[in-house]
Amino acid sequence: MRYGERPMTKDKAQTKKIHVDLPEEVHQRVRVKAALEGVSMQTLVARIVTEAVADVVLPKIKESKRRV
Repeated sequence: MRYGERPMTKDKAQTKKIHVDLPEEVHQRVRVKAALEGVSMQTLVARIVTEAVADVVLPKIKESKRRV
């Protein structure tokens, strides 16, 4: 497992972390919106990003054969 990766569990797919710098006013708005929706800022931002990239098609990458 690499730094920043979390182990896969039955209930949750493997995740990666990112760091985002936001203007103070945007951060405050995210905090307020998350509070109004009764969710964490992490949950709100993850939902927003997930929705923003839902239409992006990922290329299929062939797995390379490793020598043992």
